[in-house]
Parts: sequence; structure tokens; C-alpha cells
Amino acid sequence: MVKQDIIESQSTVQKPRSPQEILARYNLKRQQYKELKMMSDNSPEKREQLAMLYAEAKVMGWALGKDEKTIIQEINFR
Repeated sequence: MVKQDIIESQSTVQKPRSPQEILARYNLKRQQYKELKMMSDNSPEKREQLAMLYAEAKVMGWALGKDEKTIIQEINFR
């Protein structure tokens, strides 16, 4: 296998996501965050997963053109 073949086999080219798909994933991450936050477990794994879901939701919110304040309110309160 030549160098170029290795590089091509490792790269995953994905098409850009549509705004509808980003919105659906944003809402899913928000819901998952809320459900996990309501669980009584306070383990390091839960905190790590909460941080990951929060960050993913924020990035998707930014991709949708939402401002920081709106994203935070939607993740935590709605």
C-alpha cells in the first residue's frame, strides 16, 4: 500500500449537514443533557458525559446561528 492509499483510506469525507439535521441533533443533545442531569448519580463519568453533551449542543447551536445566551438558556431551562 502506498502512502496516498493509506491517507485516502483514513480520511472520512462527509457531506455538510443540512440545517434541519443540525437542529434535530441539537434538540437531541439538549434532551440527552437534561435527562442525564436529572439522574442522581454524581460520578466522574457522568460529569464528563454532561460536559461532552453540553459542548456538542453549544457547537450545534453556534452552527445554527444562535447566540451564546440563547444556547445556554435552551440547554438549561427549556
